[in-house]
Amino acid sequence: ASLGYDVRRIDLLMMGLVLAITVIGLKLVGLILIVAMLIIPPVAARFWTDRAGRMIWISGGIGGATAYVGAALSASAPALPTGPIIVLVAAAAFVVSLFLAPVRGVLAAVLRHRRFQRRVHRRQGLLALAAQHPIREAYTLRLLQREGLVRPDGVPTETGRAQAARIARDERRWDVAREIHQDAGMTGRYDGLTPIEEVFTPDEIAEFDRRLGPPVAVGGA
Repeated sequence: ASLGYDVRRIDLLMMGLVLAITVIGLKLVGLILIVAMLIIPPVAARFWTDRAGRMIWISGGIGGATAYVGAALSASAPALPTGPIIVLVAAAAFVVSLFLAPVRGVLAAVLRHRRFQRRVHRRQGLLALAAQHPIREAYTLRLLQREGLVRPDGVPTETGRAQAARIARDERRWDVAREIHQDAGMTGRYDGLTPIEEVFTPDEIAEFDRRLGPPVAVGGA
């Protein structure tokens, strides 16, 4: 609607197409197959794109490919009914899309969650090192040890102290930024994970540093 399309007419057109396909398909392939082929291909295609135009072509491709593969498998043996085999192939295409789609798939969601979890634990661990607090979270300790930022006994390495000092300074930079920029447009982007360099220009960061003074060492780093 925001692009100027008449949504009501589009809805009526789509409903008319669905009704026509259903009426024709019931006589040709039966109820189960027509319902499956109307629902499964577009649902599977939805995992691969956010754009309606691409979804139409992907859905058509999935429907055509599953119908061809199912019919070929059915023709390979006399006891395999065509309709159910096509439905099973379409269901397999849906499962593949569900798990392997690069943005909406389950595997992609799990990987995004793991990456986000690692970023959160790493930053919180470095902030704890900067404050010279002990790290009691086992996952955080393992993560920092793998990166060579802390020793097995939890004592930070030289690299770990340097990284902790940098993270702590970024926190103080954000405090200054909130004092200077009262609007939420800039400072509202702070999530504790986005580097300040991606939000403010080098000149603005230099002004933050001027107000903060020289960097503060962490644990002798």
